[in-house]
Amino acid sequence: MSGLHVRDLDEEIAFLELLGAAVTSRGTTPRGRIAFVSIDGETHHNFALFEDGERLPSGDSKKETRGVHHIALRVATRAEVDDWIARLKAHGIALDGPHIQGPEGGGLEAGSSSYSVFFTDPNGVCFEIFAEPQTVAEFSAFRTARERQPA
Repeated sequence: MSGLHVRDLDEEIAFLELLGAAVTSRGTTPRGRIAFVSIDGETHHNFALFEDGERLPSGDSKKETRGVHHIALRVATRAEVDDWIARLKAHGIALDGPHIQGPEGGGLEAGSSSYSVFFTDPNGVCFEIFAEPQTVAEFSAFRTARERQPA
């Protein structure tokens, strides 16, 4: 579960609803309105939204040096990531990707080889939808095989 400071509760809820989320409850704290949002349809809330924040200065949490870098949401297959790409594009959301998160896709040497797309919410918090990351055993075997290759 994650708690996010947002500048506009209704704007953030509308964004999360694009991802399939539903508001489970709302309330008020001394600092402002709050909403609890379920994205998996099972848990009371995956996100607690606090309407007491502001947009990140850079407009992208991956560029910030404090706090959250990104929020990752896993789906089962690469085809589902591609479906999300089409859905997000249809809503005019700017995308970064898709990418393979590992050396074979130009990513980090220690990457998981997952298939991912990144985008930001209205407050600048980066989200990732990804599929098919390597297991620990698969990554270990991959790393061992690479180390055994002649230089």
